Amino acid sequence: MRLQYTTKQADFSIYLLAFQTGMNTAHSFFQSILGACLLTSVSFLASCGNGDTKEVVTEAPVKEMPYDVVPVTGAQPTRSLSLPGELDSYYQTDIYPRVSSYIKRLHADIGDPVRAGQLLAELEAPELTSALSEASSQLKASQASYSSSRAAYHRLLVTSRTAGAVSPLNLEQAHAKALSDSLLVAAGRAHYEAASQMAGYLRITAPFAGVVTERNLAPGAFVGPGGQTALPIFKIRQLNRLRLRLAVPEAYVGSIHLHDSVGFMVRTFPGETFTGIINRLANSVRPETRSEQIEIDVPNPKNRLRPGMFATVSLPVTAAKSSLFVPRSSVVSTAERTYVIRIVNGRADLVDVQKGDESGGQIQVFGSLKAGDVVLKAGNEEITNEEPLQVELASR
Repeated sequence: MRLQYTTKQADFSIYLLAFQTGMNTAHSFFQSILGACLLTSVSFLASCGNGDTKEVVTEAPVKEMPYDVVPVTGAQPTRSLSLPGELDSYYQTDIYPRVSSYIKRLHADIGDPVRAGQLLAELEAPELTSALSEASSQLKASQASYSSSRAAYHRLLVTSRTAGAVSPLNLEQAHAKALSDSLLVAAGRAHYEAASQMAGYLRITAPFAGVVTERNLAPGAFVGPGGQTALPIFKIRQLNRLRLRLAVPEAYVGSIHLHDSVGFMVRTFPGETFTGIINRLANSVRPETRSEQIEIDVPNPKNRLRPGMFATVSLPVTAAKSSLFVPRSSVVSTAERTYVIRIVNGRADLVDVQKGDESGGQIQVFGSLKAGDVVLKAGNEEITNEEPLQVELASR
């Protein structure tokens, strides 16, 4: 209980003392005790009713709590950059006819796996068949003529060994005839090979092993120049090996290296991570997107992945040099500046910084700092420069 005294209380106390002095000596001791009690009670009641009372309070000093500090750490930042990409088949092609013809038979359909060189379709074009037969006949005729002229020349050549049996003119004419017929054979063979090659276009084969993903025409359709050339007969894609294409922002191009392993996920298999190898870099930044295209080879032996799937790629990127990191709470951002509070000789030193990437509660900072500097773990706008602070190292 605190005792409070006022001017009115003092006057009342003097009156009580005067009253006590005039009392009988025999009762003075008792009355003194009674007066003191009355004085205390009246003073307490008077203090409760008086609004002008001034309270005297004695408070114990409060001990200042130290601020937590942490050291600035230097590290080579490595983090994962998440980028969108698209899967595509390693090889893909549209199969078009090369000659005007009609589709005779189809030997493959959508979803069929095919091997390299497998027959996919047969076409028919009577004029090409006739041209091949004609070329074959001409070749055989020229070969027969050459065989006869060559035999005649050899006979004359043998006979010419007898003096005067064969004139030199006849021998030269026989030689010229054999030579001419040999050239006709060569021309006939070339004509036949060309006709045979054109007729070979009536058989369409698979250029590589893959899967037929589209079949747009049916038997009886006219294809080739003047036909339904806008649509391919087949579309074939290689599925056991895929390409993953993605665009890397210009800022991270220096962190991408050939033969690095990359992980990615697709929506079809949530929670499952697939891997691939970076095998191709464009080595050129596209001005419209400020990014470089890279290709990742993805093995797909079970054909679980499909061309056209959207993929989320986790691309590891590493800075070329070491960076400084502090806790995210150490950075103070105001309308005028962004800074951290460094402790130098027990005083606050406000150091302006620029923020970089964040990772695991740590933030990358750029400024007049070095690894090992001590900063406040929790920045405070109320702390001024050169203010003395009591600090202690925080437990992480």
